[in-house]
Amino acid sequence: MTVALREPDSTPAAGSAVEALTDQVIPLGPVHCGANMAISAGPTHDSMKWVSVEPIWPEWACGCGFRMDIDAVDPVSGVWIAALRRQSLQHELAIAQNTLQLAFKKAVQAGVEPHALADAAGVPSTDIESLLR
Repeated sequence: MTVALREPDSTPAAGSAVEALTDQVIPLGPVHCGANMAISAGPTHDSMKWVSVEPIWPEWACGCGFRMDIDAVDPVSGVWIAALRRQSLQHELAIAQNTLQLAFKKAVQAGVEPHALADAAGVPSTDIESLLR
């Protein structure tokens, strides 16, 4: 979904012809307090204190402070956002796995015993061979 973010009192720079075209091409957010709402990041969640965690669900926000879930207007957008979040987490997981593998290899090359290292890292002993490849 594409959303135009505009101030309620703003006027188009090129005149009303552009305004008419823009309104047809770019859908605006829902209206609250007489103005279109903008997409805002939803509340963050503190599941991991040592890592900054991005909000999962964006939401519509009005200048007055009113907030509304984005899927209240378009339920399909919730599926789209969740799919993108899943893809992003899969990418982050792949990076974390590669980082762990590199760190594990370096520690073993430095003389640390692999089983002791796996215990300290919380890695199952069955994964040791895959980490050393």
